[in-house]
Amino acid sequence: DTTINSVTMHVSPTTGISQVSGANTSIRLIPNPNNGEFALSGTIGAATDQEVTLEVTDMLGQVVYKGQAMTHSGTLNERIRMNSSLANGMYLLNIRSGSEHSVISFVVKQYNESKQ
Repeated sequence: DTTINSVTMHVSPTTGISQVSGANTSIRLIPNPNNGEFALSGTIGAATDQEVTLEVTDMLGQVVYKGQAMTHSGTLNERIRMNSSLANGMYLLNIRSGSEHSVISFVVKQYNESKQ
């Protein structure tokens, strides 16, 4: 008798996704880079409805966006639309709920649609 153990792995490309995962937290930011508009989805540690605080800072620590979102049974699904005049560069999204705190870095790249 020969026994063969096999494992099947499904690998999908993660281009355009930033993700933070912790003990009970897994949140994705899509797309990355973006033009100041993006979606957040995933789960936080609590399985109840909670308000989470969302704060985006630039690399100098200046707050460029502040808002709240509600989780439903621990699931977060939110679209964020920040000021369209943000400068290109790296930003940090701080997500706070109860005692949980997660940080996701992302890039803003304003798309110039003018044709010359």
